[in-house]
Amino acid sequence: MFITLVLSFTINAQEKETHTIPLSNPDQAGKLVWNVIDGSITVNGYGGSEVIVTAIGREKSSSWKKSKYGNKKSSKNGMKRIENNSLSYRVEEINNTVYIKYSPGKSVIDFEVKVPRNFSVDLKTVNKGSITVDNVDGTHEVSNTNGKITMTNVGGSVIADALNKDVTIGFRKIDNDATMMFSSLNGDIDISFPKDLKANVMARSDNGNVYTDFEITMDKSKRNVKTSNKSGVYQVKREKGISGKINGGGADMTFKTLNGDILIRSNE
Repeated sequence: MFITLVLSFTINAQEKETHTIPLSNPDQAGKLVWNVIDGSITVNGYGGSEVIVTAIGREKSSSWKKSKYGNKKSSKNGMKRIENNSLSYRVEEINNTVYIKYSPGKSVIDFEVKVPRNFSVDLKTVNKGSITVDNVDGTHEVSNTNGKITMTNVGGSVIADALNKDVTIGFRKIDNDATMMFSSLNGDIDISFPKDLKANVMARSDNGNVYTDFEITMDKSKRNVKTSNKSGVYQVKREKGISGKINGGGADMTFKTLNGDILIRSNE
């Protein structure tokens, strides 16, 4: 049987409020899900058994104030216009999964969230914010279109994509059986692993370089060659990138960027 906790809140721009969310199964692993268009989120693992959500209303941007929608008259027929800076959001808890939801409008809500350390995160944003995660263990998926991703002291596995900014991740420990991927279009990818990392690595930067302080045994059987036979045309294409094994190999790890460098570090 699933127990659902749904809490709805309203906050004004430049205000800050905090709510404590109980978990259905406090002794078990959980997950935080946040998928929005605008805003930042900071997630910190701690030793507690509840999720603590702090919402911070951000003032509307100057571009909104200058827009045709923001330049409405301050008075009409002798009456004063009341400024409406309120923002609404919801927090739902379903069987140890916590969802934070809101639809941005004139203003933006940023979130600071404390979660138990055995929490996975699924975080996505597009504009006006960054994603920062620290001290959680789980299976993590993080995506930010126009902001950076920074994760520190994490455990488990990560799939991360920051289209136009840097991806910076420091692992405390990893899931040795998990496939991971780190990608960007216009940013650096800087990933630190434990020194006993075992992985099959594929790294590609079209307009940058690949750096590492691990010893990588290059895999000569994989030369990033793709063949196709379409409409009677046989094509062989050799792509940029390197393939190799770290400490004898293990799970597959892919690092890709177009306009940036790739750094694969040992965090000893």
